[in-house]
Parts: sequence; structure tokens; C-alpha cells
Amino acid sequence: MDNVTRIGVSLEPDLLKKFDVSLESKGYTSRSEAIRDLIRDALAEEEWKNPDQFMVGTITLLYDHDVGSVKEKLTTTQHERHHHVSTTVHVHLDQNRCMEILLVSGTLKDLQEFANELMSIRGVLRAKLTMASPASSHMHHIGPRHFK
Repeated sequence: MDNVTRIGVSLEPDLLKKFDVSLESKGYTSRSEAIRDLIRDALAEEEWKNPDQFMVGTITLLYDHDVGSVKEKLTTTQHERHHHVSTTVHVHLDQNRCMEILLVSGTLKDLQEFANELMSIRGVLRAKLTMASPASSHMHHIGPRHFK
């Protein structure tokens, strides 16, 4: 492996054993690979604290389509924020419930407000915002249509 710095880590035996069991269940082939992923996740979470950070992610909605005018309100809200929505996936779960997944991009603040607005609609049972920061700074200038 070129361009890699090796480090040493001291862990209690019980913690290391639990870590190894977790790695095996997730299919990791090495501790280093898992530690790199943990570090990347920790750094990404730091970016999620900056409300002006450009982000991409998903908003997953679960709703009862028979409650009031939930479908119309969801559609209207998504159209009002169309610049944040790249695409949607709609799944019929059963007779009454639907799941919708929105691929979104924008500042963290805007996406949190969008998810909260969707959650406040009567009939929405759950709205979950899941974020991932773009890998490079040049993506800050790319609009949501580039994520289709």
C-alpha cells in the first residue's frame, strides 16, 4: 500500500474481541479497513454539524395515504422544494401505507427544514433524513439535477 501511514492502537481485550466479532459479521477482511471506515464516518458526522455545508442524501417517508390530503400535501411540498429533489421512489407497502424515498441535495439547514416540513404533514408516520457529504469540494457548485 503506497502512501499509507501505519499507527498503533491500544485496546482492552474485551473491546478488541467485540470489535473483531462486529467486523466478521459485517464482512470486513481487516481491522485497518474497518478503522478507516469508522474514521471517515466520524469526519462526515462533523460536517453534518455545519448548517451551510452542501450535502447529498435521502429523505425516507412512511405515510398513510388515506389520511386527509396527505398525498397532495406531500406533492405540493416537494414541488415547492423541487430544486432540492433529484428523484423519488414510491413503494406501496400495504392497503394504506406507502414509502417514498427522495434523493436530495442542498445545504444541511435547507434539507433539515425540508425533512421537518414533510414530517409535520398529517398522515406522515415517519420522515428520516440520512446525509452523506459529497467527496470533493467541487461538488458544491453542482446542482441537484447532476445527481439523477
